[in-house]
Amino acid sequence: MTRTALYPPIEPFDVRRVPVDPIHTLHVEQSGNPRGVPVVFLHGGPGSAWSPHVRRFFDPDHYRLIAFDQRGSWRSTPLGELAANTPAHLVADIEHLRSLFGIDRWIVFGGSWGSTLALAYAVTHPERCRALVVRGVSLGHGLDDGWYFRDSRLVRPEAWALLMAAIPEAERADPSAALERLILDPDPAVHMPVIRAWNQHAHLCGATRRPDPAITWTFDDPAVERASGRIAAVYMHRHGFTGEQALLTRADRLRGMPGAIVQGQDDFNCPPCDAYDLHLAWPEAYYVSVPDAGHSSFDIGIREALVAAMERLRDVA
Repeated sequence: MTRTALYPPIEPFDVRRVPVDPIHTLHVEQSGNPRGVPVVFLHGGPGSAWSPHVRRFFDPDHYRLIAFDQRGSWRSTPLGELAANTPAHLVADIEHLRSLFGIDRWIVFGGSWGSTLALAYAVTHPERCRALVVRGVSLGHGLDDGWYFRDSRLVRPEAWALLMAAIPEAERADPSAALERLILDPDPAVHMPVIRAWNQHAHLCGATRRPDPAITWTFDDPAVERASGRIAAVYMHRHGFTGEQALLTRADRLRGMPGAIVQGQDDFNCPPCDAYDLHLAWPEAYYVSVPDAGHSSFDIGIREALVAAMERLRDVA
């Protein structure tokens, strides 16, 4: 029988600081079996903190999990730094860590923005991927695809109204540019209400349908919240994957690669159409459309599907 329950909590066996250029130093940790099958975990956001419960998706006797805070995020320094901080830099950082740890090929695992980054890495370095697991899929179209500022009103009108209310009426003709301007304003009285409206929009659109009260992890740090908002606004306004860089355009590089696509049917943060389109372009992946589930990896149906996906990969990756 395929396992679906989370593994017990574990602590990392290795925590270190890894300089990647003259500006940025990453917080990196390893957990599980030091000689196990390597997996790199890519967190969401961009710029978000991530729960230590993610370690529990992976059998600690079988997998060696490498997780890190992306540039400018949480415990990496400088916090919120936007210089030398683009998707290309993050893809290069993943390769740097693979080489640093002496890994030839590994499983790449990411959710939400982490799924975007995982796909960007996989189409750039398919020869380094034993398998790919993505959850709450975003193809990285950016803010200008109309979802955040138009279409989300169709399914979460209260979330859309909160976000629009944070943007001055005179600037709503170009809301993505307004969002970036407001969030990058140095005055906390200007940027914090907008960041909180942005976060509330994401929360309402991706609300957990079946949370588990036994798994709790709360994080409240205004400095990290501000940094995450800054990074997200800039990435989503300036660094969308479009044109020749569109991830689906390059999805042929995933052909033959084993993996899994896990998507909540009620995820309106990263709408299910992205996951379905990826499924069509990458039919080798095991595709799971989870009913009665939102965006969170800890929604009961999502977490069960992720654990099961990692169990399936024991024999193929």
